[in-house]
Amino acid sequence: MGFSSLYGQNQVKQRLGASIIGESGHAFLFLGPKGIGKKTFARAFAKALLCQNPTIDGACGTCPCCHYFDEHTHPDYRELLILKGERGIKVAEVRSRILGDVAIMAQIASRKVYLIDGDGLGEEGQNALLKTIEEPPKHVVFLVVVSDKSKLLPTVLSRMVPILFTPNTDDEVISCLREMDELDEKTARLAGRFSNGIIGYAKDIALSGWLIEAWEKMNELVLSLPTVSRTTLLTETFEYFDHEKEDFGELLTLLQMILGDMAVLCEDSSSDSLRDMDKKDRINRILAASAITISDIHAASQDIMIASKAWKMNGSFECTVCQMLLSLKKEFSHG
Repeated sequence: MGFSSLYGQNQVKQRLGASIIGESGHAFLFLGPKGIGKKTFARAFAKALLCQNPTIDGACGTCPCCHYFDEHTHPDYRELLILKGERGIKVAEVRSRILGDVAIMAQIASRKVYLIDGDGLGEEGQNALLKTIEEPPKHVVFLVVVSDKSKLLPTVLSRMVPILFTPNTDDEVISCLREMDELDEKTARLAGRFSNGIIGYAKDIALSGWLIEAWEKMNELVLSLPTVSRTTLLTETFEYFDHEKEDFGELLTLLQMILGDMAVLCEDSSSDSLRDMDKKDRINRILAASAITISDIHAASQDIMIASKAWKMNGSFECTVCQMLLSLKKEFSHG
């Protein structure tokens, strides 16, 4: 598993490749949002660190060390992650799995590598690791993955080389999703556009089935605004939002995405730069029939932003949703 086989994060790949062929550090911090791929890259880096014939692209994949790593039997590699059902990593685990092992020399590789989930380390566990991270044996490398660096003590942070992960491009996420046999092209494209560059999140939501159903429902809402009655909006449509209350933020994001497609076609009715090309003809018909302008679409987008702010400030959910729906209806009903 060379770095080039992983999606996105080109700067991260360059940093890791340089560390492989140069002087490797003793402690690395993989920092980025949950689902961005930190553990995947950390494992690829660990494999390269243990490999007998590494290159700038990572592990060779053919040496005995690589085979042991792939089979999860490499004696010089340890992972300390949050166990299922646990809230964090117990300090006893830190002491037994890490501190009790670092003094033992590597068995088949030139070094030992420890991958640690920093999100699960409490203050006591970090303090237990601190001395070893400050003065590690020469044959030891620590890889700590964390989604929020504020969870780590400043003394721990200062001892590690930061590897920063940034959101992937939509195309990188979509390319990754296309390799999943259970996903069709529409789902892959939609999840990629919806994911904010987080591959793990894109996979989860694409496989859940919720995204396509919600996308179709929100499209039906927006495209029916010129003709739907206020009564229907305040009863049936509100009932749907109320049922999906936990995903209200995601529904608002979908609404903004749909308005984005409408704005594109408002400027160029022949554009192929849409998230869902299946809706192109219907959107064009509604834009023409209802005389919807780019200003109307911008006003509708503002209505959704206002609803989002009210929701985040814990305003009345019913009032927030109903006001948004009536405002959206007003923007699209003057034709």
